[in-house]
Amino acid sequence: MESRGIPSMLVITEPFEPVVESFAPTVGMAAYPAVTVPHPVSTLDDESLQKLATTIIDEAVSRLTA
Repeated sequence: MESRGIPSMLVITEPFEPVVESFAPTVGMAAYPAVTVPHPVSTLDDESLQKLATTIIDEAVSRLTA
């Protein structure tokens, strides 16, 4: 999407930070914008996920509009 001019970013959990860092150069980027959240999220219920989302929304918007 970035190559088409559409701002993009990832929301990842902590264990995946090294994967993103190593993958970014393979797609021609020095770094790929990402917001990291605590691991795991798969066990969170809808209410907990909503609360988590509200804690990262400002950072996500900032990365998408930078």
